[in-house]
Amino acid sequence: MSADDSSWREFKPTTLSKTSFNQRIKHIEQASLRHAHRFVTSRLDRLSGVKRQVSGWVVLVMLLVGLSAAQWVIGRQAYTTTTGSPGGTYSEGVLGPVESLNPLYARSSAELSAARLLFASLYKYDTTGSLKGDLAESIAVDDHEKTYTVTLRPRLRWSDGVNLTADDVVFTVNLLANPETNATLSGWRSIKAIKVDDRTVRFTLPSSYAPFRHALTFPVLPEHVLKDVKPSELAEHSFSQAPTASGPFIFRLTQNLASDGSRKVVHLVANPYYHGDRTKLERFQLYVYSSRDDITKALRTKEILATPSLNYDSQADDIKSMYQSDSYVLNNGVYALFNTQSELLQSSEVRRALSLSVNTTALRQQLAISTSELNGPIISDLVSTPAHAHNVEQARQLLDEAGWKVQDGVRQKDGVKLAPSIVSLKGNSAFEEVSNKLAEIWRNELSIEAEVRSIDPNSGIQDVLQSVLQPRNFDILVYELVLGGDPDVFAYWHSSQASISGLNFSNYNSALADDALSSGRARISPKLRADRYDRFVKKWREDVPAIALYRSNMNYIHLGSVGALGRGTELVSAEDRFSNVNRWTIHETSVYKTP
Repeated sequence: MSADDSSWREFKPTTLSKTSFNQRIKHIEQASLRHAHRFVTSRLDRLSGVKRQVSGWVVLVMLLVGLSAAQWVIGRQAYTTTTGSPGGTYSEGVLGPVESLNPLYARSSAELSAARLLFASLYKYDTTGSLKGDLAESIAVDDHEKTYTVTLRPRLRWSDGVNLTADDVVFTVNLLANPETNATLSGWRSIKAIKVDDRTVRFTLPSSYAPFRHALTFPVLPEHVLKDVKPSELAEHSFSQAPTASGPFIFRLTQNLASDGSRKVVHLVANPYYHGDRTKLERFQLYVYSSRDDITKALRTKEILATPSLNYDSQADDIKSMYQSDSYVLNNGVYALFNTQSELLQSSEVRRALSLSVNTTALRQQLAISTSELNGPIISDLVSTPAHAHNVEQARQLLDEAGWKVQDGVRQKDGVKLAPSIVSLKGNSAFEEVSNKLAEIWRNELSIEAEVRSIDPNSGIQDVLQSVLQPRNFDILVYELVLGGDPDVFAYWHSSQASISGLNFSNYNSALADDALSSGRARISPKLRADRYDRFVKKWREDVPAIALYRSNMNYIHLGSVGALGRGTELVSAEDRFSNVNRWTIHETSVYKTP
């Protein structure tokens, strides 16, 4: 046998008997028990002594972890902020129709909204309700306050890349002054505009006119596109369906969502040539509906992100659970306009009695819509106006003294009943509600039988302008007047405007009021203007050509994730909500603050 064989035997397994195997197992068990007793069991009594220390360490560690997490959160809040992220499509629902995208013919909410998104003006209202330059860089006024020289911003361009110059401004003013254009904007026939150079336009007025800056908010049209179009044919030109723009967005297409045209979408995209900050949104979609019910349905299905056309308080709970709303006061006034030439309302005593019997504060609180206080012909933000007076007993006394006695439960004089007709616009639920409440007040408090008539503004047979406004075919008209951002209300209350083409629907005629209104618009000095308008307001309240009922509020209903109007925004008109549209977003993101 070799040496290798001997080595192999040294490692050859040994066969154990069953008894030997059991003894070895028992020996291992005993050794394990001795080891457990020595290192585990014998030390169990010591754990109670360290239990308190162990618990303390655990609590300390948890406290340190919590403090670290809190420090991280606080530090993150200190060095980060939430902001709207760029991109995406904003969809807003508005009331139509949208028949023309030419801003000179904008009438409906949809058309006015599209005009503001597509076209720039020399001036516009900012988020504080103040005028600021849009296309205009500066303005200078001569010593006689009749010549205004406007300098445009440099490097202005249309959406097709062509330069926007003084030629476009002069071209637009000439269109506004031409009666054949038949634009919705008026008052430009006596104003001359001439080009000084490519960036300068000089306006010459026949007399001093303090609110002229506010008139410079008209949209500017492109001369290079429309110069060969006759003014009388402008409304029908293809430009009205696919315009060249200068605003924050440009036109892409109009999409019909219903075969009858009751639902449309005007698709807009960001304007790469816009002179202001480029919009964060890539696209803007105006969803145009024929009724408020359709807008409510669109909110429910989330077809749109927002709307300015509904009253939030009257919405169902499911809408309120999905959307939130912010309310903004507009510079619009709703009045009960008295036709001072009506046989029943020629007497100022009768008009004063009707006014005194109405508690306008209580009336506003009863309405289904959100409103704000209005006490006169000019909003109190611009001119101080005393609160509306309410005194039913005095109202009854005035009627008695004027010869209108209660006979058989009705006020009568010389066999004629005091039963004025109240006209409101059908489809405007607020106007109809106000009209019915006024009739109820006068019937219950003064024994006057007032009849309410609703006129359909969409009916070709009962056209409001031709059947009601121009012929003054009413005793009392519940109507909304656009008061604007300046106290000048010449158009609504000066006697020269009590004509078939004028807006003095009350046929109000007062020499003292006329003088105050004329003087107020002829003074640039704020102090002198305030004095004139104080005189006018005092005379207006004495003569009572109308009852100031309320200022309109706009409820902007929107998803909570979108960033649009700020809560502190002040609006002159509903379309001014777009004054900062370049900052609107549909998403939020966290970013680090700049040190």
